[in-house]
Amino acid sequence: MTTGGGRHLLVVGVDEALPLWSMLQGGEIIIILLIALLVFGPKRLPEMAQKLGQWTAELRAAARDVRRGLEAEVADLKSVADDLKAPLEELKKPVDDIRRDVDEAGVSRLDWTGPKPISGPTPADAMADLDDIEEVAEDEDGV
Repeated sequence: MTTGGGRHLLVVGVDEALPLWSMLQGGEIIIILLIALLVFGPKRLPEMAQKLGQWTAELRAAARDVRRGLEAEVADLKSVADDLKAPLEELKKPVDDIRRDVDEAGVSRLDWTGPKPISGPTPADAMADLDDIEEVAEDEDGV
């Protein structure tokens, strides 16, 4: 099997693909080099090896550039996130102050002053359900 970049892969399983060169041992590599020497000749083999080295260097440089670009983008996103944290913390402080003031005042909730519904649960039923929900929440927090 060949990938788009011309790398030969040995497919082992559905999720695994190993580079073919990682499966070769020293003797097998020597045989492949000898066959390449016979096929391409002693004059062209060094040229081909040099080309292969150049392609490898170009591929590594491209991979390094991509990695640097991605790292720069991630750093930009992290700086944006850090810039947003400070205003959010400033917004949380007044809300926490109000919550603390309400808790200190002993006001847990306001009584219903709106119109009574024609059908469905009454405000008293809703308040009773809210009491049950708060009790369950307190029991879970206390556990």
